[in-house]
Amino acid sequence: MRTIREILLTEYIGAILVAVLIADAFFAIITTVAGQISYYVQFAHNPLADAHRPSASYLILGAITRSVLYLISAYALARWLYPAKPDSLGSTESGGQI
Repeated sequence: MRTIREILLTEYIGAILVAVLIADAFFAIITTVAGQISYYVQFAHNPLADAHRPSASYLILGAITRSVLYLISAYALARWLYPAKPDSLGSTESGGQI
């Protein structure tokens, strides 16, 4: 695991992967909203069109779930690659006294 972490850090692959996961989370929401809008604009006058498609709540719930999973994955990967620095109170690195 240490080797994988070093590769992800030195080649900036980890930062790119975090950015892709975040972008994909937003993309999932945007495409679902755009799909819903285009469907209702195109088939608003045809009540039989709803019989051949999943419900709007099912599609939106799927997009939200996918987005949340992408964001959780991006957060977990970012915390693993770039751990939080310890508090600077009393440390010598920030100019504090010994």
